[in-house]
Parts: sequence; structure tokens; C-alpha cells
Amino acid sequence: MTVLLADIGSTVVKLCRWDGAFGPVEVVPRDPAAAPGEQAAALAADRPHERLRVCSSANGGLRVGVLGLSAHSVASAARAAVAAGGNVLYQREYGAVDSAGAWPHVDVLVLAGGVDGAELVHLREGLSALDVSAHPHDVLVWAGAHAPDVAAGLGVGHVVANVLDHRLRPSLAGLAELLRTLYVGDLVDRKGLRALAGRTDVPIWPTPAVVALGVAGWGAARVLSSPFFVVDVGGATTDVLYSAELHAGGPVLGECLLGESMVRVVSPDLGVVVSLPSLRERLTADPGLLELASAIAPDRARELYTAISEGAGLDRATTFLACLFLALRRVRAHLDRAVAVAVTGGAWIGTGEDEVGRVVAAATGGSGQQVHLDRDYHLWAHGLLAVPA
Repeated sequence: MTVLLADIGSTVVKLCRWDGAFGPVEVVPRDPAAAPGEQAAALAADRPHERLRVCSSANGGLRVGVLGLSAHSVASAARAAVAAGGNVLYQREYGAVDSAGAWPHVDVLVLAGGVDGAELVHLREGLSALDVSAHPHDVLVWAGAHAPDVAAGLGVGHVVANVLDHRLRPSLAGLAELLRTLYVGDLVDRKGLRALAGRTDVPIWPTPAVVALGVAGWGAARVLSSPFFVVDVGGATTDVLYSAELHAGGPVLGECLLGESMVRVVSPDLGVVVSLPSLRERLTADPGLLELASAIAPDRARELYTAISEGAGLDRATTFLACLFLALRRVRAHLDRAVAVAVTGGAWIGTGEDEVGRVVAAATGGSGQQVHLDRDYHLWAHGLLAVPA
């Protein structure tokens, strides 16, 4: 049986055949004149296959915000969102104030809190003080206690089972399934994948969730020694996944526990193409710029530092290394204790292993981690093959 695997990204479409072994990955630039699904369907039609599997991060994926009554309910809702492949832009308790002064717009805003069958006095108080309009969103989801009057008047579009059961244990399936459904609908209706509807033998999954499956497989197969972390630098976003035992406490923006063994941190503003303008602006004022320049080019650090400060000097390799550096510095974890680091995503291609090692050490304070470059670019393909039917 031949399975054609396709990953539709913000800037490229990747294709790989599996017939008992993985073939080479073909990378095709996105056609701006065609919808992503139409382009992927045309590419698939030209390549022999019996089954088709597709994942996508087109246009940045599903952006999710999470608000809850307690840290426990917030964490559970965020875990469900990450399990569904969503990009959690923020997770806060009711009444929290954004230090930047405004909350980012999200595709889905999730509200949680309370325990089914219990008194809901504190939940009602928390919701009464919540200004939903201050959190820009397209869809509002209630994933808290089952009490119809609680969410009345909030404009909730979907209600799912409480993310905490009556014993205060996480119960993620309802919210995760809804978000995955919303994601696929968003991909089909708004992000141009309608041409693929009904053609795949499993649902279209978000690329971040597929990569997480691949990382889990690598860990189980001992491709990576534990504890480890994995960095996936793309055109629009950069993800860091790391072993949960490295976690130093949190939470921080975009950081969520994935299952029981990994934590994922997504940086939707770090990418080598779509996010390049914001990256360039961020670097010019970053206090660690000289440290980054010294790691990239020890023999001409001052020259590179000056070029980047003036808005130049960002070739493809330097842009990738800058995303790697900044994404790792955002992670609240003891990454210096990791024994292995893996780098995937097409952005790293053309960058040497020594450069990657120096930048990782500069960002984490560690040294000597085993560096594993996904040279065949197969991590996403491993994950896509593992998506359950």
C-alpha cells in the first residue's frame, strides 16, 4: 500500500510517499494564485498513491485563548486545546490583566470553571466581573460546569462537557473534539482546503499536533535520549516541545502540557517568512543580540551585530538561528539539563550543526547537548502516518 503524505504550510507544501519506508520529501512553494487545498489536490493527482493523508498549518492554525476560574481549570482547557492542535495564545484566570494592555484576537475563546453538581457562587462572581468583549474572538466556547444559567448572556456559541470531572480530574475529550472539528471547518471554509474534503483516509489534522505525534514516536523509539527538546521553525511560527521533567513552572504565554510527558510552547510571531518583519524589529532591540551574533559568527560577531541592528544581515540561515534563539529564551524550563536537542522544519536546511549547537547553548545556558538535525525532514511524516483512523 502506498500512502501519500502532505503537509500544507504557510509558505510550502511538503509531500512524501510511504510504502513500508519513507521516500524523499518533496518541497513545493505555495502557489499564491491557488487555494491551498486546490494546489495540494493537484499535486496529489500527479503522484501515484492509494491513500492520502494531509495535515496543515495554513495561515497559522487555530488561535485559542483560555480563561478559567482556577489555575486547574485553565490548565485543563489549555491541554485540550493543545491536544487538538490549537495554538494557545494566552491562558489566564478570570480577572487577569494583560501586561501589554490588550488581548490578542483569537479564533476561539474558551471559558471554563466550576464543578458539576457543586455550589457555583465563586464561578458566578468571576463571570460577573468578566468583560468578554475585551477578549476579541470569533467563536466563544463554554467548557465549565453544567449549569445553563451560568453562561447565559455571554454569547456562547458552543457548550461542551466540563474539562474537570466531579472528582476534579481533567476530562479533555469533549473540548478537544470540538476544537478539532472547528479547526477542520476553519481550514475548509476559511483557509481553502475544501478541495481535499472527503479525499483523505483520516481527518485533516493540524500540523503542530502531527509533529507532537512524531516527537512522541521518536522518544518511544529512543531516537532521542531523554530528557530532550525539539524545535520546529517554520515560515510563520516556531514550536518548542520538551520533556515535562524539564519544566520549571509557569505558565507562560503559549505554553501548555501535552499529555503527561511533553510541554509545547508556540511562538506565533517567530518565523522565517511570514513573521520576518516582526522578527527583524524584535531583534534590533533584543538585549541578547550580541550574544546571538557571537554564537552565529564568533569571528565577526560585532559586524553581524551592527548589520542586524541596522535592519540588515538576516539571510536565511541567520533568520532561522534567530528564531531558534528567541523561541528557546521564552521557554520556562531547565533546558540546560537536556541531553539531546532535535531541530526540524525546512528553515534549518543550509545551517551547520556547529552553529545550531552554539546558538542552543547561548539560549539555554547549556552545552554539550546531542544535536539531532532532521536531515531527511521526516518528523512530520512520522507523525502524520501515526494519526489514528
